[in-house]
This record gives sequence, C-alpha cells and structure tokens, in this order.
Amino acid sequence: MVEFTPGTMEKLAELLRLPEPEVLQGDDLRSSEFEISSTRDKIPLTTNISKQPKNIEEFEEQEAREAEELGRVGAGIDGRKTPEYSMNYQQSVTAEDVFLQIGAKTPSSSSCENLILKIKMPGDKMENLDLAVDATTVTINSSQYHLKLPLPHGINPDLSKASWDANEQTLILKLKLDREFDFINF
Repeated sequence: MVEFTPGTMEKLAELLRLPEPEVLQGDDLRSSEFEISSTRDKIPLTTNISKQPKNIEEFEEQEAREAEELGRVGAGIDGRKTPEYSMNYQQSVTAEDVFLQIGAKTPSSSSCENLILKIKMPGDKMENLDLAVDATTVTINSSQYHLKLPLPHGINPDLSKASWDANEQTLILKLKLDREFDFINF
C-alpha cells in the first residue's frame, strides 16, 4: 500500500497544476498607438465582364493572346520566349524483333533506348546557344529563348548527343535513357 505523506501530496499537486502561460495572450498585451486590421474579407473580386468573350472569334483571339503571354511568362528570364519542342522515343529494332519476335522488346516506351528532343529555335544560330544537360533536366539559353525542361526519365548525359539543323533552325538532342531496371527489358 502506498502511503501519502505531505511531501508526496505537494509534489502531486504540482504535477496536476496547470502550467503558467509562457506566451503573452491578447489581453496581456499592452495597447499601442498602432491598430492592427485586416482587409482580407474586404478585397473586391476583380471579375471584369468586359473581358469575357462574346463570340467564338473573340474567345479564340483571347486564347491565342493568353498562349502567347504564357510562352513569354513561362520563360521567366528577361522576356525570352519558350521554344517549341517535341519529345519522341527511339528504339533499336532488328529483324529478329520484327519478323521472328524472338527479342524481349515491346512497342512500349519501356523498351526504348533513346529520347529524341527536337527544339525549334527560329532566328537563332548554333553559336548563340548555351546547352546544359544533366541526368534529369535540359536547360537551353540563347539571346531569344530560354527552356528548362524536366525529363520524364533519367538519362546518361555522357552518352547523349546534340546536333544543329541549320535549315530548320532546330536543336536535336539524342538523349540516352538510363533507367534503373533496363536490364529487365533487354
């Protein structure tokens, strides 16, 4: 049986007592000459009815303007545009894969070896391009364009190649895919 002495009762009372607040509460603060207020609920919603398109032509024009602005804003650096680009997968296929169907390759992107990235940069030259490629992103800077593109798969930058098509003014990147489980697919 536990014996309750006056000393243990005092310690038990200390444990059960509510702690003193260490932070000043609203009523404890001194009043100052500054008034704190909020205008959060008072901000009017800016819905301009005149900007709403009235017919399909105005809607298409508005969409085109917004797309152009997004192209400019998407670059985010010095008003340079984001160039148009396309991504395609490339797979090395032999006669065994096509006709005999002996290989383990499938038509899916999991059996592809390369990622082909074509970036159209009209008005630029190869000398003006600054290209940086790492395992997860491609960054291109020029006087007119800026693109920072995250890649859908990891790549091996050491085995990747870049070329410039002067007629089309297009940068072509052949990026060697480096996926963790490639040994399973091949």
